[in-house]
Amino acid sequence: MRGLKPFPLIGSAILLCALMSGCASHAPQNGPGALNISQFTLAQGEISAPYTQVLLVTGGQTPYTWTLTAGSLPPGLTLQSSGVISGTPTLVSGVTYPNTYNFTVKVTDSQTPTAAFSTLATNIVINPTLTFPPATLAPGTVSGSYSATVTASGGISPYTYNLVFGSLPDGLTLTASGTGAGTISGTPTTAGTFSFTLQATDSALETATEAFTITITGQLQGNYTISLNGYINGSPFYLAGSFVADGNGNITSGFLDQDGPGPASVSSSLTGTYILTPGSNLGSMTLTTATGQSYPLNLALSTASGTRVIMNDPNQYGSGVIQQQTATTLPSTGATYSFGFFGNDATGNRYAGAGAFAINASLGVTGGEEDANDNGTVTSQTPITGGNLAVTPLNATTGRGTASLTTSSGTTNYAYYVISNSQMVAVETDSSGPQTLVSMMQQGVTGSTGGSAFTNASLSGQSVMQLNAVNPNGATPAPDISTGVATFDGAGNIARMPPKYTDGLPGFYTDENNGGTVTQNSLNGTYNVDATCGATLPSPCGRVTVTGLGTYQPVWYLVKSNQGFVVGSDPSVTSGSFAAQTGAPFNVANMLGSYLGGTSEPVLSSVTNEVDAALTPPPGGIFLLTYDTAGPAPPQTGQKFLGYYDCNIPGATTCSAIGAAFGRFEVTTTATPGAPQVSILYVLGTGASGATGGKSGLVGLSIGTTTGTPEPNPRITNYGR
Repeated sequence: MRGLKPFPLIGSAILLCALMSGCASHAPQNGPGALNISQFTLAQGEISAPYTQVLLVTGGQTPYTWTLTAGSLPPGLTLQSSGVISGTPTLVSGVTYPNTYNFTVKVTDSQTPTAAFSTLATNIVINPTLTFPPATLAPGTVSGSYSATVTASGGISPYTYNLVFGSLPDGLTLTASGTGAGTISGTPTTAGTFSFTLQATDSALETATEAFTITITGQLQGNYTISLNGYINGSPFYLAGSFVADGNGNITSGFLDQDGPGPASVSSSLTGTYILTPGSNLGSMTLTTATGQSYPLNLALSTASGTRVIMNDPNQYGSGVIQQQTATTLPSTGATYSFGFFGNDATGNRYAGAGAFAINASLGVTGGEEDANDNGTVTSQTPITGGNLAVTPLNATTGRGTASLTTSSGTTNYAYYVISNSQMVAVETDSSGPQTLVSMMQQGVTGSTGGSAFTNASLSGQSVMQLNAVNPNGATPAPDISTGVATFDGAGNIARMPPKYTDGLPGFYTDENNGGTVTQNSLNGTYNVDATCGATLPSPCGRVTVTGLGTYQPVWYLVKSNQGFVVGSDPSVTSGSFAAQTGAPFNVANMLGSYLGGTSEPVLSSVTNEVDAALTPPPGGIFLLTYDTAGPAPPQTGQKFLGYYDCNIPGATTCSAIGAAFGRFEVTTTATPGAPQVSILYVLGTGASGATGGKSGLVGLSIGTTTGTPEPNPRITNYGR
C-alpha cells in the first residue's frame, strides 16, 4: 500500500479509535501527514550537459530516503538518497535521441516503528547535444524585402539567438520566432558580403555558435555620375559624365565629356546596358555614345560608397568611380570650393595641382588661387581672378554645366557634373590646353569647419594619405605610389607629441612603392595654415604649407578638418588626397567586414587595374578577394585570391605599435611568418571618409605579386563598405 502507515490488526485499530475522542479519517493530532511524492514532469536533459533535478515529497516524517526500484536512469545520472538526480548524460552508441528513460523511485520516511513509503513511476527525456548546423543563407538585394531563418537542433527548446561576432547586413535584424528558429529580416541598405557569427542558447542555457554569410547585391537605379582616367593605345584620356540607370540593366540616357587622346575634347549623349552577377556585386557595363564610341566596363557595385569601375577593352583601359547623383544643380547661396587635379600638359608631361575658388549666388567666380606642378616646374598661389560655373544642363537629368576659371595665364574651360550639393567632377575642354580630371568639394560641409574658420587647429588627429606620382627614372618612367598616415597636433606639428602620444612613433608614416622598390618613410614635419589667400577669397582659405616631409614638400588645400587635396613640388609631380582616420588604437577586429573597391587614378599605361570584392570573415586574419582585371595584359574576370593579413605581428590578434597606431595591415600569400607580401592596407576607421571613398573603408597599396616578386607598376586601391 503506497503512502499509508500499516496496522497489524484491523480490530485493534477499531478498538483504539473507540477509546479516543474525536477519532476521524486523518492522522492523530500532531502526527505526520500522508506521505506523497509530488508528481510533475521531470526536466529534460541533453548529452554532455550537467543535469540536476530535485524530487519533492510531502507528508511523512523527515529525513527521507530515496531509492530506484525499477527501470533505469539515463546513463551518466545517479539518484542520491536525498532525492537529487544529478550527473552528466552520456552518449550511448546505437541509441536514437531524443530518448525517454522510464524508471520508478521510492521514498521512505523516518517514522517508527514502521516507516511510511511512496513510489512514483516517471521518466526523463534525454536530447542530443545542442548544435547549430551551418546553413547557406539566401542572397538579398538592396531596397528589397529580405527574410531568412537559422535553426538550432538538439538541446532543449525553445532557443534564443544572439549576434556574437561580425555584423548583419545594414537594415537587417535578428529575432527569435515562436517555432524555435531565428529570423533575419528587414530591408537591406548596403551592398556587400557580410560574415557574422550567431549563438543559439537553449532552455538549459547551453550554447552553440555558427558562422553565416549573406551577400547583398546592389542595384543600379537612378542618376549617377562617372569619372575615369586611362589610356587609349598608350595615350592618356580623361572623362566625366552622368547617366540614368533603370534598375533593369539599361542606361536610358546620359551625357559624357572626354578629354584626350589628342588635342580635342569630345562631348556626346550616351546610352548603354549593364549586367550584375547574381549573388555578387561584380558586374559589367557598356556605355555607348551617339557617335558610336563604346566604353566596356567592369564594376564593383557599392551602395555605401563609390562604385569602382575599370575599362577592359584591349586597346583602352583605365579606372574610375561611379557615384550616386543626389543633385543636378549647385546651391544658389554662394560657396567656396577646394579642388585637386591631375593629368598631362600639352606636350604629354605629368601635370597636377590644387587650389580653391569662391562663387557668388549667381555662380560667378569671385576669386581664388591654385598651386600647380607641370613636369617639375612649380607655380605657387596663382590668383584666380574670375570665371563662372554657368549651369547649362543639356537636359534636366544630366547635372552637366560649363565652367571657366581665369588667371593671368588666360582662361581655362571645363565641363563639370554635379554629384551632390557639395561635390563636382570636371574635365578640361580646351583643345590646346592641358588635359586634366578635376575633383571639387565645397569647403566646410556639415559637421566641420571651413572657409574663414580654417586655422592650424583644423588639422588635429590622424589622416590617411594616398599619393600618386611618376618617377621620371631617366627614359623609363615608373609609378611612384604611397599611402600612410599623418598625425597632426593642432598647433603646426606633424608629430606624435606628449601628452597625447607617448609611443615615440613618427608623425608621418607611409609605405612607398617606387617602381618595385618598397620603402617605409618615417618623418616628422611642420605645417601652417596660411593666414591669407587670394585677395578675393575668404581668409584663411585652407591653403597649408608643409615642411620636413622629404623631397615632395607638398601644399594642401583643406576641404574640412583633416581632409584635403595634395600637390607636391617634386620632379615626380605628386598629387592625391587625405581624409580623417578614426578609431585608433586599432586591432584585427577593425579589418572585419565586406569591402567593394578598385584601382584609383592609374598614373601610367603600364598599370594593371582591378575591381575587387573583398571579405575578411570572423574571427580575422583571412583576406578573401574576388576580382576582375584590365590593363596592358589580357583582361581576367572572376579571379580568386586567398590571402592572410596581420597588423605587423604575424598570426597575432594584437597589433604592433605601428599597426595599432596607424591601422596598418599587411596582406600575405600564406599565414606563415615571412610569407610574400602582396599589399599594405590602411584602415580609414568608423567615420565618413570623404575624398578617399566609403565609410569604414580601406586604402591599399600593391607591393608584390602572388609569386613573391615586387610589383613594378603599383597602384592605390580604395575600398568602401
